[in-house]
Amino acid sequence: MTVLACAASAWAHDFSGDITKFQAIAATKKPDSQQALAAKLALERAQGEMEQSDVKMVLRIRSMTNAGLRAIGEQPAFLTSEYKRLEAALANPKTNDPAKIAAAKETFARLSVEMKVYTDLENMAVDQMKQALQLIESAPAN
Repeated sequence: MTVLACAASAWAHDFSGDITKFQAIAATKKPDSQQALAAKLALERAQGEMEQSDVKMVLRIRSMTNAGLRAIGEQPAFLTSEYKRLEAALANPKTNDPAKIAAAKETFARLSVEMKVYTDLENMAVDQMKQALQLIESAPAN
């Protein structure tokens, strides 16, 4: 699981700078104000959604990519290169078996959809982080 977490974070948006900025701004704001509480909620939701989507989607994407690679005689790859590697392997498969190639193409088509969903989830979490920063900036000062 540690390897997957590291692989996921290599692909996912890094919120550490945003969190540092949020905490610095929050330190100057009234913590129990409506805006500060809403900002904290938005921050927690953004972090939670990113973590949840990373784990769920990375595992699904990894499984589908490796199934496609195995179907055409390739070894499974690391997450950061799996999608591109499967695409390249489909362009020049090591097998001539039409059923295996068709299975890998079908897997790649499903994988492409999953990758789009993963990207959308990540973008939504990034938008929520931006909202959290805007809310904390609008909170009254101490």
